[in-house]
Amino acid sequence: MYFVNWQREISVTELNGKKVVVKRNKISRNLHDYLLVISYSILSFLLAHPSAPPELGSKMTRNEGFEMREKLQLIGIPTPALLSISDRLLVEEFIPGGNLYEALSNEASSSLAFSAGIITGRLHKSGYSFIDNKSQNYLVTFSRKVLRTDLAYIQNKDSVFAKSMDIGSFLASVLAFDSKRYKAIEDAFYEGYCSVVKSRVPYLSIVLRNILGFGLSLSMNWIRNMLQDSDKLV
Repeated sequence: MYFVNWQREISVTELNGKKVVVKRNKISRNLHDYLLVISYSILSFLLAHPSAPPELGSKMTRNEGFEMREKLQLIGIPTPALLSISDRLLVEEFIPGGNLYEALSNEASSSLAFSAGIITGRLHKSGYSFIDNKSQNYLVTFSRKVLRTDLAYIQNKDSVFAKSMDIGSFLASVLAFDSKRYKAIEDAFYEGYCSVVKSRVPYLSIVLRNILGFGLSLSMNWIRNMLQDSDKLV
């Protein structure tokens, strides 16, 4: 549910009689962050779309903070309520429904992927990118509302590479599903995304999906799903 995260140790506790999520930075977080930055830079160079890497340090704390969450709310991107934040610790509202990956695993409907596509499209339309947009970074309430969490890498970038990284990382995170299920999720995500941005999805996102999928969803289904085409690409 909440508890798998390569950046933070995550626990659920009670505060003033309510469940909250406590996220503490892992000792290895700085190393992981630098590896992501290096990988981002190398990929952008190799794919002929050189792009400045995400900013680290205090920028990441600001991205998780109250002001950024207010900005996201204004453009229609809901997040869990933030209770407190520091350089090493974050406390936010507990969302009992779990993350989007689990929800997509446990139900036949792909409407939640449509909602994730809308959220991604809204951010891109505002000139920003998530950079790390895997399905595990979305939470689902019992009423089936989709929220975005893990906001540290948000950047004021609207380059083709940054937007393709968002689309590619989301799709890469679900490549391990069987082919029929994956295709339904992909189509729903594209439909939600395109309904907002009013344009087709850049083909570079599929290249990045296939590369990132090697680390996020390595399985025989990864190979099968890589070979599927979409009419939403440009």
